[in-house]
Amino acid sequence: MPPLSPLPINEAVYRALRDQLMRGDFAAGQLLGIEELAQAMNTSTMPVRAALQRLAEQRAVERHRSRSMQVPLLSVERLDDIRRSRVLVECALTEWAVPRLQRADVEALKQLARKIAKALKSPATVDQGLAHNQAFHFTIYQAAASPTLLSMVESLWLQSGPYLRAARELMHQPQGPDPELHEQILQAIVDGDARAARRAMEHDIAWAFDRLRLMPHMLDMAA
Repeated sequence: MPPLSPLPINEAVYRALRDQLMRGDFAAGQLLGIEELAQAMNTSTMPVRAALQRLAEQRAVERHRSRSMQVPLLSVERLDDIRRSRVLVECALTEWAVPRLQRADVEALKQLARKIAKALKSPATVDQGLAHNQAFHFTIYQAAASPTLLSMVESLWLQSGPYLRAARELMHQPQGPDPELHEQILQAIVDGDARAARRAMEHDIAWAFDRLRLMPHMLDMAA
């Protein structure tokens, strides 16, 4: 586990666990023991317990009958609900962001798109690709200047963590992500075409959800 950032300990622990959940570092159904997490993060149990409570309020984890927390199981119904919600909120933010994105933002997005495409070519760097993908999306969403919807996106990404972990198995298969999707988003932004950017973002969000929905064995862990 990477070292904590120089923030108040409660906030640093929360952000570290939040980022791990967003990246899909924890599997659906995985138990998160407070003492084990505290040891891995080189801290006491109190900030870990507080962080897990915050994450439970965001529906990113849930209480288990033991004293641990658990990453929610990834059912088909939950997958479909998160997919619909992400498309609704993130596509709106994308449309709003297009006229607000500055030249520096666009250059940053181009660099991230290149890093994503390169990282997803090798199983050894898929995790890096997912981290760059998160940065790509949130660079756009933050430009929309809507703190209310941005907090909703963060919550949805927290709940998407288990699907991201499962989706890693698709990265190097024929049904893996289309690298052109990010290029389509970028081109729409450069053209100032907010509606085209919205459509491209919907396709980008939906590909993994749609493929997982058609591959029940990918969801057996949540049966």
